[in-house]
Amino acid sequence: MKNLLTLLALCFTLILNAQWIKDTSCNKKASLVANKAIEYALNLEYLPAFGAANSALLIDKDCGCAKLTLAFISSSNPKWGNRAKKLKEINTSKLTSEEKGWYDYMSASSDNKKTLETSLVSKFPKSPLINYLATSVNDFNSFKVFAKKFPAYSSSAHNMISYGYMNGAYGEKNEVEAMKYVKLAQKLHDGPNSYDSMAEHYASMGDYKNALKTQLKAVDFGSFSSPYMRYAQVYSAKTDAANISEKIMANQKALQKAQTTSDYESYKKFEHPEITVTAGDSNLNPFYVYTKEDVTKETPITWEVFEFSDMKTYFSPDMKTAVVSFEADGAYVVKATNKTVSYATRGSSTWVNTDDGWKILHTSFAPRKGKVGIPQMN
Repeated sequence: MKNLLTLLALCFTLILNAQWIKDTSCNKKASLVANKAIEYALNLEYLPAFGAANSALLIDKDCGCAKLTLAFISSSNPKWGNRAKKLKEINTSKLTSEEKGWYDYMSASSDNKKTLETSLVSKFPKSPLINYLATSVNDFNSFKVFAKKFPAYSSSAHNMISYGYMNGAYGEKNEVEAMKYVKLAQKLHDGPNSYDSMAEHYASMGDYKNALKTQLKAVDFGSFSSPYMRYAQVYSAKTDAANISEKIMANQKALQKAQTTSDYESYKKFEHPEITVTAGDSNLNPFYVYTKEDVTKETPITWEVFEFSDMKTYFSPDMKTAVVSFEADGAYVVKATNKTVSYATRGSSTWVNTDDGWKILHTSFAPRKGKVGIPQMN
């Protein structure tokens, strides 16, 4: 433990002056900021990387390292990505050889990258950036090799190693080792991504309380429009799944009551202007789009009783969609004959979590075996 603490203290001291590219085309002050931008980028924190790279360019408008970072965090997708354009705008004659190596790597086709990685690492064996480019999720041991060679720069590598232990890349899944390495990542780099990773590890273990607590630490680095907010909301919903389930089932009952009593004012609370609601009735007619007219139109029956039972709620992984399954029993009177009919169906409904709350998307009923649903209607 003493040796580990000593190593961590040493790494912390070194990283204060960590230079991913030591030989840059930037002036001294801009070089420090540009290297910080690279650190953010390699830790998958692209928004801070964007800010740091542009800050470096305010100090030195010719800082090639910052321009390369902006290209790196842009998409390489040829249909909409901006990386190729940004690379084209860089004057390569002003880049250092190390920067030019990074430029060539980003410019290379996917088929040529592997060969280029080998040659670049051979040419720049002491460059943390160039060596990190050669790591790959196809070989999780490559992150261990990098971390051993460049301990002061290994935050992102440690983070990836933690995923390797969680997904079984190093043998059996090892949650203890995964947490150990993600904590090492946090000690070496003060940024949100490792907290996002730790939260994901907690979630994979079913510990959504700690997942939420940790995810909120990632959000706290920059709360407005945080890319980490989505999973904070997911983990929050998972910790409250039982209460949400009860609410949706209550919504289902209120929705059905509004339908059976032709009360559109109550029904419309569950509509969303951008959702087309579809339905399938227990008379087994084709599915159709359900609108206000269907709620308020005259029907050939009058409901005496309608009750749900055996209601269960099932959520999508992102907690944005819920399916409620149920059985429904009751009785209705046929207006034309004044005959009372016993009703027994099983069904399901789909609800969507919108910015305006849970809204109905689809409902389907079918008669239970040997039982009766609603009659044919015009």
